Amino acid sequence: MEENNNYQESEKNTGIEKHCGKQCLAMVLASFLGGFLAFYFVMDQMMERQYRTPKFHPDRFEKRMFDDMDRMYRQDMKAFDDMFKKMPNRKMMKEKNPDLNMPLFMMDSVKIKTEYEDNQFNIIIGLKPFQDDENKVNYAVQGRKLTVFGNSQVKDKNYVNDISFSQDFILPENADIANISKTKDGHKLIISVPVK
Repeated sequence: MEENNNYQESEKNTGIEKHCGKQCLAMVLASFLGGFLAFYFVMDQMMERQYRTPKFHPDRFEKRMFDDMDRMYRQDMKAFDDMFKKMPNRKMMKEKNPDLNMPLFMMDSVKIKTEYEDNQFNIIIGLKPFQDDENKVNYAVQGRKLTVFGNSQVKDKNYVNDISFSQDFILPENADIANISKTKDGHKLIISVPVK
C-alpha cells in the first residue's frame, strides 16, 4: 500500500509540475501580450496626436499677417517721406511743372512723444504743423484721462488745409491734475503733469 501511496504522490507531483509549467507559460504570454498592447496603445495615441494637430495655427497666421501689413505700411510711409525730402525747392518745382502744386506742409505730421522724469509726466508735441503757435494746441482733463488736441488751418496760395489731432493719455494714479503746465520750448510744446 505504501507503494501505491508513493505512486499516487509521484503522479500528483508530476501533474502539479505540468500544471505549474502551463501556468508559468500562460503568465509569460499574458505579460508579453499586455506589454505589447500597452506599447501599441501609447504609440497609437502619439501617432494620432501627431496627425490630428493642425499644421495651420490661426493665431500665428494672424500675427504674421498683421506684422507684414505694419512692415509694408512703414516701408510705404518711409518711401513717401523720402520722396518729399528729395523734392527740389518749391519755386523750381513750379517752374518745371506748374500743375504739381502740392503744398509742402502736407509732409509734416503731428509728432507726439511722452517721457517720465523727475516726478513729471511730460507730453511733448511738435508745433511745426501748427506754425509754431502753442495756442493752437490745448488739453482737457477728465478723471485720470488727459486729452491733448489741436486745430490749425494752413493757407497756401491755392490750398486751404485743416490740420487737427486728438490723443488720450491715462495719467498715473498719483498725478497732480491741478498743477498741469503748458510751456513752449523752441518748436515743441511741453505739457507737464507733476506726479506726487
